[in-house]
Amino acid sequence: MLSQQISQKQTLSIAPKQLQALKLLAKNLPELRAELMEELVSNPAIEGVEHTLETPLSEVEREAGEREAEPDYPDDDFTPGANYDEEAAERRQAFFDNQVKAETLQEHLLAQLPLSDVPERDWPLVEVLVADLNDDGFYKGSVVDVQMAFGCTKDDVDRLLGAIMEFDPPGCGARTARECLLAQIDSLDGSPRQETVRKMVDSCLEDIAAGRGGKVAAQLGLDEGEYRAALAELRTLNPHPGRAFPGEKDRVEYVNPEVHAVEGEDGSWIALTDKRSLPEIRISKKFLEMLSDPAQTPETKAYVRERIASANAFREAIEKRQQTIEAIAQAIFDRQQEFFRKGFGAMRPLTELEIAREVGVSGPTVSRTVRDKYASTPYGTVELRRFFSSGVKMSDGVEVSQQAVLDRLKKLVEEEDASSPLSDEKLAEKLRQGGFAMARRTVAKYRDRLGIPGTAARRKAK
Repeated sequence: MLSQQISQKQTLSIAPKQLQALKLLAKNLPELRAELMEELVSNPAIEGVEHTLETPLSEVEREAGEREAEPDYPDDDFTPGANYDEEAAERRQAFFDNQVKAETLQEHLLAQLPLSDVPERDWPLVEVLVADLNDDGFYKGSVVDVQMAFGCTKDDVDRLLGAIMEFDPPGCGARTARECLLAQIDSLDGSPRQETVRKMVDSCLEDIAAGRGGKVAAQLGLDEGEYRAALAELRTLNPHPGRAFPGEKDRVEYVNPEVHAVEGEDGSWIALTDKRSLPEIRISKKFLEMLSDPAQTPETKAYVRERIASANAFREAIEKRQQTIEAIAQAIFDRQQEFFRKGFGAMRPLTELEIAREVGVSGPTVSRTVRDKYASTPYGTVELRRFFSSGVKMSDGVEVSQQAVLDRLKKLVEEEDASSPLSDEKLAEKLRQGGFAMARRTVAKYRDRLGIPGTAARRKAK
């Protein structure tokens, strides 16, 4: 029998204003400008948006009262329901619709989320995991940080990374080359060599990379022809699935630092946001006058109030975005003061969760803030998330950041004899001599992260 019952329950929901603030926080400056253009087109209560970053500083510093030319739409004669030039408005909308922006790997993956089997409750966690993929599509974030921020288990993170690896392109979200390639084996479905390729990936990758084909063939019981055929199919898999999309290097020339490191009188470094990067949103005077115009109908005034409220909410969200970026950047700078004095090698271990606790925000908020946000420093323009890294213990027990190890490893390779490059074991030995307790496998992992090829590829004839 069907019946109706009343029950009380608590649910967690995000207010529209909070949702808008989070959305803008995740955007970099080019994306924010695109969002502003969309708002300008859709909300006639906005009189104009000044893109101060696109205006020469000399003009910005001119007479404060000088006013820029008005945009052609909406103009001061616009009233709701009035007959305006629809053709001009359509041309304007078409212009914005045709501003093509290359899709990033993160955007491509997240667009598939609603079509996947991932439960909606896990979508925020997937967004954070996807944000921490590098240009190759590999996951380089901290599983521990994610566990603490979301109160989930390692199995939960592994499960969702596994789901991401099944998205297009397959293999994104992997933590190792082996894991990445294994996620793509299904693309060989129907091939008689599929299981052979699986075995090659599962247990023979190092030997294959080192050119020890004879050893691999013997281990798998293959003759030379079978080995070469299986190797050819293995090479159809992509060890860098993320490279099909624009990466960090592709975006370098478009980077606009939003934060500037400025040295204070006491020698400490202060984070200042670029005030010119904040666009100025003005409310149409005509719309404001309509509120006190007795000739306007109640319906028209209700519409005007709603549009003005929407414009003000958008402006407040942008201001909140800037305040959050500055607060998080300052907390990072406070923890990384030695970096500003000595460089990347002096970075200390730091996690997003530490900064979240200090600023009083959630871990995902910090993750959204530092992604694609850059700071100008004495050592160049640096992405904010580069200030985070897990710790590595020195032989004397002192903990240093992974960045210090990466810098030392890079220097060792730069100084080596090109005709006789150092093996991973030799590099590990030299790092241990410098106080870094490194195993050969760890060195190989860090070398791969730096994009440094193996010994054979680095060897040059005298």
